[in-house]
Amino acid sequence: MRKEKRGFARFGRCLGTVVGLALCSQWLPAGVARAEEVGDFYHGRTIELVVSSGAGGGYDLNARLLARHMGRFVPGDPTIVVNNMPGAGGIRASNYLYNVAPRDGSVIATFSNAMITEPLLGTEAVKFDPAKLSWIGSITSEDATCVAWKTAAVKSWDDLLKHKLIVGTMAPGTTTYVFPMLLKNLFGAQFELVSGYPDSSAAILALEHGEVQSICQTYSSLRSLHAQWFKDGQIVPLVLLGLKRNPDLPDVPAVTELATSDEQKRVLTVILAPTLAGRPFFAPPGVPQDRLEALRAAFDSTMKDAAFLEEAAHLKLEVKPASGQEIETLIGQIYATPPALIAKARAIVAKK
Repeated sequence: MRKEKRGFARFGRCLGTVVGLALCSQWLPAGVARAEEVGDFYHGRTIELVVSSGAGGGYDLNARLLARHMGRFVPGDPTIVVNNMPGAGGIRASNYLYNVAPRDGSVIATFSNAMITEPLLGTEAVKFDPAKLSWIGSITSEDATCVAWKTAAVKSWDDLLKHKLIVGTMAPGTTTYVFPMLLKNLFGAQFELVSGYPDSSAAILALEHGEVQSICQTYSSLRSLHAQWFKDGQIVPLVLLGLKRNPDLPDVPAVTELATSDEQKRVLTVILAPTLAGRPFFAPPGVPQDRLEALRAAFDSTMKDAAFLEEAAHLKLEVKPASGQEIETLIGQIYATPPALIAKARAIVAKK
């Protein structure tokens, strides 16, 4: 502390001369100098927040909530503007952030957490490496649930093992697609997939109109956007895609309870890993370290902010944040998985 005060004193004295202005920075405490440089970059600037899905879904809702609050905590007080970039289940936006977007901290993004393992389990359309992205943080961890519409014959997990259920999904690689494929190929669930819906809102509309009988989606999104469905019995939760049961759905089995062998449990660990990252936010690779640290600190501060938490509660959005460093560590662990186990997990979620 004494050293920092001396730095400020020297900085103040040197301002009186032209030569001093050129020499001031050597006495300004390093942390303060970096913060001022970051503030200079962001002052009067707009940060673009790219959302890899269409407007109205859970990821979009979380992104817009963050955009309304996080700018106050970034040095320079920038404005954050949301830009929806749907396509290929999130691959389009992910490829853009990795290969095209400026790497200066002026563009950040959020995508389906399934994109974290897409390079391991997905298709050749993937042109990004999650291990090299600049991770900022996640608003919450995210369990998903597969539900049936009330008119379907399937009313439980046991029913799903015996009767066909038409499920609406987005593109391969999204959790809406990966989860029913996982349940179908690993446990024999009688899902019939209708894929290609552009976003979760379109799949939900198809469910309401009777085009499909089921969807698999994050529980928090369903609870936030369609709470009345649960109250009125419009939908029947069949299984939870998470590591344990949800207290809100005590009678719904977690998928981990269904595993009967060590291999099934290990495959589930890989496929369910993205749920721990929840609603992840990131920037392209190569963002200057001081700006990444500022974005991470702003995100962490936002997660504790009273106004942010009040609005999240009003929107019925759960806040169980993870830091950028925690997500970075998680991804490092996933990508250290033995290739043989990755191959088995890939076979499980592949289209058959």
